[in-house]
Amino acid sequence: MGGVLPQAARAQVRSQLEPDARTPTPDELAFARLPVEIQSLLAGMPPREALMKVDLAQQHLMAVGAAYTSPERIRAMLQNLLAPQAGVYSVASASAGATSFPPMSPLISPYVPVR
Repeated sequence: MGGVLPQAARAQVRSQLEPDARTPTPDELAFARLPVEIQSLLAGMPPREALMKVDLAQQHLMAVGAAYTSPERIRAMLQNLLAPQAGVYSVASASAGATSFPPMSPLISPYVPVR
């Protein structure tokens, strides 16, 4: 008896069971190191684009004075960037005020690119 599965089905099963022989790209490795909740938020994007969105979110947080960016703050900013609510852009300011150089104002929101 040659086999129970047809040749095409055997090839498909074999490709699913064998480990992926290709080496992951640096972008794929960096994406894999992101927190799980951020990965799930950016799941449909190529790794490079997803990493660019994370960088943009971090820049926006820095613009409002949030030097330390926790995964929760990054996730909230990513949600603002990915699905703005009818043109409303909101983020809690953590401005360093006059102690930063240049002084940051909590009154000026960071630039949000138009799609």
